[in-house]
Amino acid sequence: MKQDSLKDILEINALGEKSELILKGEITFKTSKYFDDFFKNNNELYNSKEIVLNLNSIQNYDSFLVLFVRNIKKISNENGISFNIICENQEIQNFLNIYEQKNISESTEKPSHSFFKSYVSNIGHFWLVVLNDLKLFIEYLGDLFLKLFSIIIKPFEVRWKDFPVHFTNSGVNALPIVLLILFLIGLISGYQGAIQLQQFGADIFIADLIGISITRELGPLMTAIIIAGRSGSAFTAEIGTMRVSEEIDSLKTMGFDITNFLVIPRVLAVTFAMPFLTILANVAGIIGGLVSGLAVLNITITGYLNQLQRVLGLDDIFSGLIKSMIFGFLVASVGCFRGLQVKGGAESVGKNTTISVVNGILLIILSDALLTFLFEILGL
Repeated sequence: MKQDSLKDILEINALGEKSELILKGEITFKTSKYFDDFFKNNNELYNSKEIVLNLNSIQNYDSFLVLFVRNIKKISNENGISFNIICENQEIQNFLNIYEQKNISESTEKPSHSFFKSYVSNIGHFWLVVLNDLKLFIEYLGDLFLKLFSIIIKPFEVRWKDFPVHFTNSGVNALPIVLLILFLIGLISGYQGAIQLQQFGADIFIADLIGISITRELGPLMTAIIIAGRSGSAFTAEIGTMRVSEEIDSLKTMGFDITNFLVIPRVLAVTFAMPFLTILANVAGIIGGLVSGLAVLNITITGYLNQLQRVLGLDDIFSGLIKSMIFGFLVASVGCFRGLQVKGGAESVGKNTTISVVNGILLIILSDALLTFLFEILGL
């Protein structure tokens, strides 16, 4: 049956102060255009004391029926009009009930708070999340240390064939970017220092400035930050994707220990790759400082190297290497930890990858501060 006007799908019966709306035929978005004038111009409806909506004559419908019912109900509530529905079709009634329940749950208003109360509440929620993550990370580190110590007794439980792969990816493949960054750091630091030293005629002390700052601090620190952004994030993304695709659940079902199978090879690979990267990064930084010194100051290569040999001790080099191993351990550990924290889908993988890099850099800075004071007490 063709429906070309509002009269074909809606019949209005006014019985005194009661208005009965009878919907007929097809009530879909296709026929929704006919209802525009009804809501704008039907003043009799607004003057009623009771509105009855009759749905018994509907033959075809879609979600527009829900919108129509909600609009009539809204008009009734705003004007203090009693509203009732007549529907003998249980299928239509169930359809409306489903949408009404969803609407109730979505429209439940949250209690309004003042700006100050919301601000304080957000701070409290933030610290609850931080403390919960800290608790989980400490539990994770405890399990990791136990598994590392158990390697002495049960070395074959670890997936050792992944170790060279991760060592290559995290160490060898990271070498070009590490060398470039540290060379530029040395170049910039040397140039800035050279300008100041030149004012006092202390040109040769550029070797002291570059040698100690690079080997004790900048070398291991910058290398660790690069690895955090490169390998730490990669570990989170890899393990997080395995969680999303339920590969980790499959490994657990087959009896594999996730820490031994996935975490330890990555953690050990980065931990042992960091000292080698740091040594080469130190060389690159020192060369960068030399280039700045030769360009700005009145020094020679021989003079620079001789001064470097006099001032730079083994304690400076080894303190940096110890730091680098600790940094590498923390970066790889937090990368794997965040990967195991992934829940849901791709959004969670991206979120935890970002958090992994931020946490890794934060742990690097905090541990560097602690180790600096500790080495000062120990005389290193």
